[in-house]
Amino acid sequence: MNRRVVVLGALVALALAGGVIAWLVTRTQSSPNGSVAAPVKPVALSASGLAKLGRLVGQPIYWAGPQKDYLYELKRTGDGSVYVRYLPPGVNAGAKGHEYMIIATYPFPHALAALAKVADGRRIKLPGGGLALVDEKHSTSVHLAFPGIDYQVEVYDPSPARALAVASSGRVRPAR
Repeated sequence: MNRRVVVLGALVALALAGGVIAWLVTRTQSSPNGSVAAPVKPVALSASGLAKLGRLVGQPIYWAGPQKDYLYELKRTGDGSVYVRYLPPGVNAGAKGHEYMIIATYPFPHALAALAKVADGRRIKLPGGGLALVDEKHSTSVHLAFPGIDYQVEVYDPSPARALAVASSGRVRPAR
């Protein structure tokens, strides 16, 4: 095996382990206005790394499953929102642009009821009792909510047809 590949693999594994530890140690801090999360800058993960992280953290990380040869850029903001951006071969974490699919997970109490309230007959039923709604102003985004989950999920893709297809496919689930 090429020495560079081994070294690169070891560095990626070390970065993933460090990121997971940092996430777990600083994942939330209580504040007077509610819960505040420690931000995580964009980091590239493999499908197995994202699944492992999804099993370890205290909040769901939604995604649409693996795609061959893709990396998954994970980013978390201070409000606890998590973004998983699908990066094709040759694209590094932190790359500029909006030409890649993103699955976002936003803390949102009673997300399903709130989404149902604004759906006005435009709702798309999802497996397991979930609901999807295409954003009227931005057809490249589809919002999802699921029973008993206090998070709203957004599927963004530069192609409105692909965003809708992925959102309604039943593949959007927590990484595990």
